[in-house]
Amino acid sequence: MEEQKNTYENVTLEPDVGFDIRFVTMDHNSPFHWHREMEILYILNGHATVHMEGEEYELNPLDAVVMDYARIHEVIYALPQTMGICIHVSRQLLRRYLPEAEPFAIRCAGQRLRPGQQEYYNEICGYLKELTVLYVNQNETYRLKSTARILELLACLVEHFSEPVSMVATQTRAGKMERLEQICMYVDHHYREEMTLQEAADELGLNREYFCRFFKQSTGSSFMRYVNQVRLNYIYQDLLHTDDPVQEIMERHGFFNQKLFYRMFKERYHCTPRQARRMAENNPYVEAK
Repeated sequence: MEEQKNTYENVTLEPDVGFDIRFVTMDHNSPFHWHREMEILYILNGHATVHMEGEEYELNPLDAVVMDYARIHEVIYALPQTMGICIHVSRQLLRRYLPEAEPFAIRCAGQRLRPGQQEYYNEICGYLKELTVLYVNQNETYRLKSTARILELLACLVEHFSEPVSMVATQTRAGKMERLEQICMYVDHHYREEMTLQEAADELGLNREYFCRFFKQSTGSSFMRYVNQVRLNYIYQDLLHTDDPVQEIMERHGFFNQKLFYRMFKERYHCTPRQARRMAENNPYVEAK
């Protein structure tokens, strides 16, 4: 099975289009990661939990949330069946229409609306519903109509959900993302090994205390918890897509503490590994083994 990249997710968008729409399901869980693109998630059925920079968002059917450019987040799709659409929008698309705009951040989630935003949030959900229908039908005018809806959606986000950001803050964030990307790439390459906090800090040339503080402030998670979440994600994928024994899958992906594994798995997926495997059997949202 082809490995899934967990941390920094590089989404390839067609330059002349600037956005991408796809279905996401319970088969798409991943630990903390980020994009150079804006991500918009709209839940169609089931339930999803989004953790984003220290805050938690619970999404039910027809709920939406925006993960702005380079905002660190994870999404956990509930078992047994959850489906949504995920839209990625490039910075270049916004710059094409707002070349003179000052730096800004987008903050939009149904659970965190400010007074006066409900009407515009409903408008955004309306565009997402239309985009879902267009994506499913994909007729000859799909590209034209979906582009129109994306631009209307972006205009609504910029007008009613944007906040000014200073140039200094923007530059500081870019530097933080570069360092965090180095850390997460290190984890992706070494998560199968018995990794220690000191080894990771030494590898990146950072003081251990600074390393811990920086990672916690950036992601809302401790470093070792993040490492175990990466392991859990690979284990989860193998549980759904192979018939290998649970113990073998655990050890393959660097998890040797069985008690901790079962506790973290149940905390994350609200079921045991064997229950997750049973729920995946004959599930239309999971590829056949």
